[in-house]
Amino acid sequence: MPHPAYGILARPKRRKKAIEMTTYKELQAQIEQLRKQAEELRQAEIADVITEIKTKMQEYGITGADLGLMGKKRVMKTSPSMADEAPAMTPDAEAPAGSDM
Repeated sequence: MPHPAYGILARPKRRKKAIEMTTYKELQAQIEQLRKQAEELRQAEIADVITEIKTKMQEYGITGADLGLMGKKRVMKTSPSMADEAPAMTPDAEAPAGSDM
């Protein structure tokens, strides 16, 4: 209780501020969840794009050879999260069938 001599000018009692701080672990969990959501959306968009490309190729009679896709190793860029999941190439898979190397 404030001293009676202070009257109206008495210092108000300090209240504890209810500041909710997000912890490092909570932020890391949110980041991981967002990464998963982003990868799911990416995969869905890729599937849609592939379908669209195949439709256009069929509509216009375009082949993989027309696009310069034949005779080269297939290189597909992956996201950082997919790099761990990529299967390793075996020497047998790299050599074309029928070659005696």
